[in-house]
Amino acid sequence: MAAGRVSVPSRLIVLVTVLGLYCGTFSAKDDDHHRCEPSSCGEIQNISYPFRLKHDPEKCGDKMHELSCENNITVLYLYSGKYYVQAINYNNYTIRVVDANVDEGNCSSIPRDSLTGYNYHHQDPYSFQNSDKIELSKPIIFITCKTPVNSPLYVETAPCTDAISSPSSALPHSQGHSFVMVGHVNASDLRELCRVELMVRTSWPGTKGTNLSYIDIHNELVYGFELSWLQSYDRGRKGSICYVNNDTNKVDCAYDCSYGWSQPNHCGMDIKENLSHL
Repeated sequence: MAAGRVSVPSRLIVLVTVLGLYCGTFSAKDDDHHRCEPSSCGEIQNISYPFRLKHDPEKCGDKMHELSCENNITVLYLYSGKYYVQAINYNNYTIRVVDANVDEGNCSSIPRDSLTGYNYHHQDPYSFQNSDKIELSKPIIFITCKTPVNSPLYVETAPCTDAISSPSSALPHSQGHSFVMVGHVNASDLRELCRVELMVRTSWPGTKGTNLSYIDIHNELVYGFELSWLQSYDRGRKGSICYVNNDTNKVDCAYDCSYGWSQPNHCGMDIKENLSHL
């Protein structure tokens, strides 16, 4: 062996070459998706990665986060629901939406479909929680009871009771007294002869306490609710968890210690990928 030269196993050379090609492909693909100029629709002016509008070039954004522009309004279709986009926050990776059936000037307008944590699973593009597993919204629960209920937890839907109970509303078969409960409740809070009709969400930060009117609660529906798109980044990275680095406000991903890695030394280690665009 010549002085100063180190023999490198051929298998290692092949491995390094393959990894280099993989990383190059990963970076080039992401760069390609981020060369697109931001789109706009109505009041939402900066629609950029991971979002895209339906008719944007194929290379732009992520199909899992595709939005529509309808009558100059940005629209998100999620499960069976249609939602109007109110804001996109690229600093905390959230999007705020409101059910398309909710009208600010009509207190009898309510969402048509329930939306709860049960709708979601890990592979979905959105979540009710942020990177710290803190809920971004609280539930609003519509209830009908055959008899009156005297409880601060139960807010009467008056002056919109008749409209909400009408055949044209989202609660066509409801009879009796209509109430709304805000926030998480226990099964014991549900009175006899009462049933849950609809469960929706709100991220309204203003009104607090139990002294609410139904108009206050309808304003919360008008404000809408936030969803995080952060979890979409660990989709496809089996056994990983992605989070916002507080120092850089960028997304980092690490091997999830609860996943049960065959190599324990991987637990908690950062996954070395080009995530600078997130």
